[in-house]
Amino acid sequence: MGHYGFTSRTSAATVLSAAAGLTAAVLLMASCSASPPHPAHKHGASPAPHAAATPAPGTSRPPTGTSTGQLGATLAVSDSSGTQLDITLTKIIDPAGGANSYSNPAKGSHFVGVKLRIHNTATTTYQNNANNETTITLTDGKTLHANYNPIADCGNFDNGQITLKSGATSTGCVTFQVPKGQKVTRVGYGNTVFPGKNADWQIS
Repeated sequence: MGHYGFTSRTSAATVLSAAAGLTAAVLLMASCSASPPHPAHKHGASPAPHAAATPAPGTSRPPTGTSTGQLGATLAVSDSSGTQLDITLTKIIDPAGGANSYSNPAKGSHFVGVKLRIHNTATTTYQNNANNETTITLTDGKTLHANYNPIADCGNFDNGQITLKSGATSTGCVTFQVPKGQKVTRVGYGNTVFPGKNADWQIS
């Protein structure tokens, strides 16, 4: 009986000791989990104060604006692709006749030809389509784009295509269909892809 009683007291002491150790471990874990987050985490979520104000390196503004003049004036045209032109609006053919029996304006409209002399002043070759780059403005304020029909006595460059080596010049006409009763008040020329300096002629 004494042997079993001694064993019971020893076991009870062992259990109490283990329970005390477990309680201490639980308290230690609770203390660790309750600690506040590191302040650096909060600051890390905010953007750097000077990041937005830093400009992108190597950027530059393309040439912009508009060269203006009257019929017969030579105006400068340039853009961010390296284009440099001197363009002269030499004539407005209004009305213009079709180049052949297949070239006819729509009912209620007539052809107008815009004759341009284009000189490449850049050191590189200029390639573009004058039909895409030329516009006209009418007395009602509407802007029209090229019609592509050939007109008599003035060719459309190479179907609108222009290829000019440095220093070369080419002359041609861009055709428009204008409603009856309307007149051309302005002619414009400028690159439709790259931003730059355009030309604008006012027609009196």
